[in-house]
Amino acid sequence: MRQDMKAAYTLISDYKAGKLEQGSEITPEQQRLIRLLAKDLEVQEESCSIEALVSLVARADSHWNRQTMSAVDQFYTVRGSEGADKAEAVRIDFLGRCPSVWYCAVLTNL
Repeated sequence: MRQDMKAAYTLISDYKAGKLEQGSEITPEQQRLIRLLAKDLEVQEESCSIEALVSLVARADSHWNRQTMSAVDQFYTVRGSEGADKAEAVRIDFLGRCPSVWYCAVLTNL
């Protein structure tokens, strides 16, 4: 499963960076990975074309990526200035808000 998640997040990163050929057909494997991301990021996919879903997933990924990096920064800043208990509160707050197993793992592994 971890390999699938890594492949899925690499795919969406490549999409956002413009590394995927525009207008090319989305393969069944790419569709599976996009749906995996939609589930991880809690993006509703009912009645949504795969092309629209890619866009929704890309936006959700960007949002949670920014939130994750902000939480990591806040964690280390607070830990240095206010101590481990306050830093742990930052981690717990993020883990309570973030739907993504992938991004939660970043904070869990600090």
